[in-house]
Amino acid sequence: MCRFLEEQWPNYGDPNTMSLEHGWSVMEPDALKIGMVSKFHAADGLCVRAFYETTGLRKRGHDVHAFTQSKKGVPLAEDHIHRFTAIQLNPHISWDRPDTPKFIAKESERLGIEVLHVQINSGSTEGLLPLFRRYLPPLVTTFHLAYADGSLLQKIFFEMAWKASMFYTRRYDHIILVDPSQRNWILQMGVPEEKVSVIRNGVDVDLFSPASSEREDDYVDFVFVGRLSPDKGVDLLLDAFKRYHLENKKTRLTLVGDGILKLLLDGQRNGDDIHWLGTLPHHQIPNVLRSADVFVIPQNIGGIGMSVLEAMACGLPVITTAVGGTKQLVNADGGVLVEPNNVEAIVDAMRQLAENERDRKRIGRQARKRVEKYYSWSAQIDMIEDVYEKVRQMSASQ
Repeated sequence: MCRFLEEQWPNYGDPNTMSLEHGWSVMEPDALKIGMVSKFHAADGLCVRAFYETTGLRKRGHDVHAFTQSKKGVPLAEDHIHRFTAIQLNPHISWDRPDTPKFIAKESERLGIEVLHVQINSGSTEGLLPLFRRYLPPLVTTFHLAYADGSLLQKIFFEMAWKASMFYTRRYDHIILVDPSQRNWILQMGVPEEKVSVIRNGVDVDLFSPASSEREDDYVDFVFVGRLSPDKGVDLLLDAFKRYHLENKKTRLTLVGDGILKLLLDGQRNGDDIHWLGTLPHHQIPNVLRSADVFVIPQNIGGIGMSVLEAMACGLPVITTAVGGTKQLVNADGGVLVEPNNVEAIVDAMRQLAENERDRKRIGRQARKRVEKYYSWSAQIDMIEDVYEKVRQMSASQ
């Protein structure tokens, strides 16, 4: 979803253009030098969050440098991007060159980096950096990995990934969680409570906004945006839509994204009932959402998904699973929650929203208000700055 995110700002590589067009200020006396260790190029929520955090911190006057394997998508001038070599195992994870931690340590010292912020689930370097703590500034991490509530195989895989990630994540100076439901899991692993904060994902409520006018046709359009993979429930969605479409021909489904289940969509790029758009630049996603009536993502993993927030910001009611923090985000004010792996429940939710236009629009308006109130990026950046100040004070007192 964030591939080609930089297309929103075609001149993002020019620091002069950045300052004039986007209000990026010179470094303030109390500003920090921050190192952001992350991928930026993949079509996933981690990249969207890294993009907006980097941009938001830079707008606050902080001097942000990126340490990354990504060749595209980094919203910084080229002299603030420090790339390392990596083998991309898939679009979402990489095997980084073994000496990358040493490279980051040396560059951090040269640049005077005061806080190093690592987005967990980017590459192999995140597991090695805590071993170099004596050579690094305070280490903050955002923990993105969610837990699964799907098939037995998914549960086993995600549990293994959790344990492997937590083995090194707990050695960071502070852990930022994106979902409140992750908190108990982290504390059960022996992480002190004072080292844990919950800072949810945010959304650009200006970019993602409701349609300015009503559609004139009498179709009900469902839309999915995300990774085409079993953990996002794409196979369940296709099955449910096909069943409901048999009883209501005035329905269509549009899917945006890429992944291992794209084989299920062969021949659907220009289908009449099911339309697959592939991966789109992030700034085009709002128009796709505005042309729809209901957002559907029957995911089997916990976590407040970026795509759910963006759909709600566009005024769409959401059909999703009652997993993790999504249970608090999407309730009667935001959409319909269904049980994981329950195709019939998805069909019932589609029927409920498709056949009651008044309720559908009312829930969409409430969803927009909820996101505006609690999930703006400005509020999230405030909390991230507080974490940085906390770890710097702790480091100074040691």
